Amino acid sequence: MLFKEIEGNIQIKQNLKKIRKTNQVGHAYLFLGGQGSAKLALALAFARIINCTSDKEDSCFKCSSCTKYSTLKHPDLHLIFPVLKDSKKKRQISDNYLNKFRGEVIKNPYLSYADWNKIMSVDIKTKQEPKIYKDEANNIKNKTTLKKNEAEFRVFLIWFPEKMNLETSNKLLKLLEEPPKGTVFLLVSENTNNILPTLISRTQLIKIKRFNTHEIIKQLQLEEKDFSLAQELNTMTSGDLGQINKILQNKEETDYFELFSEWSRISYKMNIKQLIPWVDKISQRTKEQQKLFCSYSINIIRECIVLDFQQKETTRKREEEKFIKNFKPFINTRNAVLIIKEFEDVIVGIKRNGNIKILFFNLSMKMESLLRTKITA
Repeated sequence: MLFKEIEGNIQIKQNLKKIRKTNQVGHAYLFLGGQGSAKLALALAFARIINCTSDKEDSCFKCSSCTKYSTLKHPDLHLIFPVLKDSKKKRQISDNYLNKFRGEVIKNPYLSYADWNKIMSVDIKTKQEPKIYKDEANNIKNKTTLKKNEAEFRVFLIWFPEKMNLETSNKLLKLLEEPPKGTVFLLVSENTNNILPTLISRTQLIKIKRFNTHEIIKQLQLEEKDFSLAQELNTMTSGDLGQINKILQNKEETDYFELFSEWSRISYKMNIKQLIPWVDKISQRTKEQQKLFCSYSINIIRECIVLDFQQKETTRKREEEKFIKNFKPFINTRNAVLIIKEFEDVIVGIKRNGNIKILFFNLSMKMESLLRTKITA
């Protein structure tokens, strides 16, 4: 990608361009950002610009290096990423799945770890998650002993370094501290808690901000009339552009209002005959859709409290506004905290592969009494 193709993070982009312009390229950088942020896109744009032969403010898109970076097939760009262990392979390394990973990143530079896991699981059946194994560290070390092909900088981009085990991390420590001349490591991470502190200390940290609603609209080429929808999805997904794009491409995933309004009425009346079909319906959704429904519901509860205290108009559709105004008398400062906690517990249960029908049935049973909870003097 080019810097101009990535919305937001203006200061970071300027700093990265300055590094290239002043020829002060360091040996290791850590791009840290949340799921669906521009961390990978910016890391790729940076790798591209430091090898671009033009003197422009951004990659030229025309030189030999830029042409090869467009397809992620530059011989001096090495992509490292988590893989599923395959007993049929002698070595567990990224190169075994390089073409597949390239295709997915070109299609979606906001690719999530969960999405990549699903893609890999199509061919490899296992309960384990993708990881970066010690074979990868040995492979990287071997590559650094070879001469560069053509670029000024040989780039090793490590996507999700937090998926390296201790042995792999220790093998890379020496390389990150003193890599061969002209070798640059770009680590792209969401969580540094599982990365060795000594490894982090060898990098320059670049914190990537999440997209705001206006940036999401521009990045996805939406119209300003879609601001309300984009704002809602931004809140629900915590700025995960990849997830937002998937939701917009699959319209049936956006009917959270219908799901919530139906569920709230059923729960308040505790109509078991209607509740069972509703639970069946939500259980047929994907885990991501179920978690997004919970996030949407939490936002509705919070908005009811905001309306109650500030009397602000919402940016929602008229039908949603009408529902919220009718629903907010049942929400107060006492039960709102409890209801939100119940939804957060369901999200945790979903992540832990809990029984979806039981999770939502129990939530609904608790909601009957919670919606009738009043503030006592």
